[in-house]
Amino acid sequence: MNPAAHPACPACGSTELEVFTDSSILPTLSCTLWPDRQTAVNAPRGEMSLALCRTCGLLENVAFDPSLLDYDENYENSLHFSSLFRSYAENLAKELTERYNLRGKTILEIGCGKGDFLRMLVELGDNTGIGVDPSYETDPDSEPDERLVFLKELYGDTELQVSPDLVIARQLLEHVDDPRFFLAEVRRILGDNPDAVVVLEVPNALDMLQRADVWDVIYEHPVYYTPVTLERLLRSAGFAVRDVRPVYEGIYLVIEASPTSPPTKTLPPVGHLLEPDVRQFAAAYEKRVSDWRMKLSRINERGLRAVLWGAGARGDTFLNVLGATTEIPLVVDISPRKWGKFMAGTGQPIASPEVLIDDPPDVVVIANEIYREEIEKQLLDMGIEVEILVA
Repeated sequence: MNPAAHPACPACGSTELEVFTDSSILPTLSCTLWPDRQTAVNAPRGEMSLALCRTCGLLENVAFDPSLLDYDENYENSLHFSSLFRSYAENLAKELTERYNLRGKTILEIGCGKGDFLRMLVELGDNTGIGVDPSYETDPDSEPDERLVFLKELYGDTELQVSPDLVIARQLLEHVDDPRFFLAEVRRILGDNPDAVVVLEVPNALDMLQRADVWDVIYEHPVYYTPVTLERLLRSAGFAVRDVRPVYEGIYLVIEASPTSPPTKTLPPVGHLLEPDVRQFAAAYEKRVSDWRMKLSRINERGLRAVLWGAGARGDTFLNVLGATTEIPLVVDISPRKWGKFMAGTGQPIASPEVLIDDPPDVVVIANEIYREEIEKQLLDMGIEVEILVA
């Protein structure tokens, strides 16, 4: 690992940052739905260079440039079309409702996406919900609900006069390049109410490192959190951590905390504990990429047709890191919102899995093993028996 001559760690302010991956170039908006192939191929790109903070353990893209991001209604990262993910989200909503007696309460969700999870929380406890997200779009299939208000803007641009009982941000904090400022704002909104709660859900960087989940490295994530790093950050921001735990087969973290005063100022360094994991990840990254270039080459040499199932961020990273265009000419996805659009960077069309019925592939590649069983069942329901490879 090499010391990085870059700005201080955004989580703790330390300058002890060490780069542990080679620089790579990726699309800056891997989940944006591009309207045609040429626009998708010309999608903006940015540099990825991951570093470890030896003080707090944060993983950071030290080459990150926030000016390259522009979230709007074309950004689509909802996973609610997956029955597996929907079941997880429903159980999480029920757990939070029961644990914090969310009945008749006010809930603020920052980065609410299309509002799926917030609707669950409102309906479960007859709550009032406020959702903030620049990518929000009205769902034509959802009935209007006077208990719900959505603001189509960035949270930092919002002037909210509200005292929420719960602030929730799922799959958001990893998109925030100044987490201390963000959490200070959340802390200000909650005030000194010890019964108020903040719930954050983020990708689990420890799981990413230990499983060498190299396709989970995307440009939209300037920072990556392990359990210890996330708890340390919340404590330093003036929160008392109630619980931090891995969820969804370990690929996510959920942390629950309440306001406390004052913030914890002196915390021991923990980043050095991750050095074996980041070294292992760096070596595995190179091997995984090399192995998959060889696999795709052999698939094509045998005259086999491969498709990628899943037009999300991991799938987009997989295609772009490998430079796979003709090797995988088609991507399918269960989300109707993505059909007829194109993959950022490599330009593959995105279609419904139903198109495979009349023209079955020889190989289906998936970029996230957690969905293998669900995808295998869908293929069999369509009468397609095919080799499934997990990237």
